[in-house]
Amino acid sequence: MERPGRQLLRLLLASWAALCLFPLFWMFFTSFVRPEKITAGSLTLATSLDDFSLENYRALFAHASMGRWFINSVLVCAVITLLHLLFDSLAGYAFAKKKFRGRSLVFGLIVATMMIPGQVLMVPLFILLSRMGLVDTLTAVVLPALAGPFGIFMMRQHIKSIPDELLDAARIDGCSEARIFFSIILPLSAPMLATLGIFVFVTHWNAYLWPLIVLYSNEVYTLPVGLATLQGKHTVNYGLLMAGASLAALPMLVAFICFSRAFVKGLTAGAVKG
Repeated sequence: MERPGRQLLRLLLASWAALCLFPLFWMFFTSFVRPEKITAGSLTLATSLDDFSLENYRALFAHASMGRWFINSVLVCAVITLLHLLFDSLAGYAFAKKKFRGRSLVFGLIVATMMIPGQVLMVPLFILLSRMGLVDTLTAVVLPALAGPFGIFMMRQHIKSIPDELLDAARIDGCSEARIFFSIILPLSAPMLATLGIFVFVTHWNAYLWPLIVLYSNEVYTLPVGLATLQGKHTVNYGLLMAGASLAALPMLVAFICFSRAFVKGLTAGAVKG
């Protein structure tokens, strides 16, 4: 039988988890309730089964651009996540295992950029992309997010812990630098790649301000920007918004589950089997 202290700890953790998950549950719950029930302000957990319907989701998918917004978000986040992981790991490998003049200085400058608020860079970035003719395209959303100082720092710190003897043995066997990177560095960095992938995907899936600035046309909106246009000037259809938010949350949950499995697998995989 468990000690009372451990039982109390489990109870506290369960209570905290329930408290954190309740807003997510309420969002899904509200999305299936009839709009008039929500408007009446009498929505409770004891809502009758007659008040549940798919009306909010039907109204959401009846919107002509909903599918396009969803595809735009999936495309943008997939490209950003894959290229972000690739470029961050390449830079991390160079800073961790390659010796060149000014390595510490360049790495320090990259890390120092994390102290600069992202909002400060939006004006010069917008001017640059405007002169390149990329405003109001998905490229304007993807291009500034292909790498980040935080990801480079994470990958550099992880790759630095990989034994140099392992890489030297690969070079003796005739492996090129590209083969070493893709066949040794990336597999051994699976835990960090999974963690960074979750962070990057969730961040850009929820991104609102930058896409709002550079996207003007309804056809190129991402999901957060598109859902914001569904709100009226004087009224808010909460059922419709909750249905949209629920739909937007599903890919994040799927991505988290998939990357979590890779994270656990990476932690249990051995680099060298003796």
